[in-house]
Amino acid sequence: MSPTPIEDATSHNRLSVIKFMELSLAIASTVLHYYSFNDGELVTAFLATGTFCGYIIVLIAIFAGHMIGTPVNKRLSIFYSIIGSVMFITSGVFIIEAWEHSFRTRTRDLAITKGSVAIINGAVFLLDTIFTFRDK
Repeated sequence: MSPTPIEDATSHNRLSVIKFMELSLAIASTVLHYYSFNDGELVTAFLATGTFCGYIIVLIAIFAGHMIGTPVNKRLSIFYSIIGSVMFITSGVFIIEAWEHSFRTRTRDLAITKGSVAIINGAVFLLDTIFTFRDK
């Protein structure tokens, strides 16, 4: 039994809202990363930069695909979401770990906020994975 057009449109709109939220949080993380770049270890800085900027590119490509009528395959979308969840959560944890014991400055506050936003975005990617998996 195939979904009705209303069910299909509702599921498509829900996924579009989630993708837009992921993109917004990735852009917010990138802006915060610009203002609090000194994350201690070089690995943390590279991981965060690659995750934030890389996923902005991926999400813009997904949006472009939806706009021209060629959405991403369900399996590929689940793969991107799982990897995004792991990378954003890992980046957020590394960033918070690098800044949690430093002196309280504006840069530290921005960095802790950046790490928190990254973890929240990882959770949103996890929700996206669940919704995409359940979508028939």
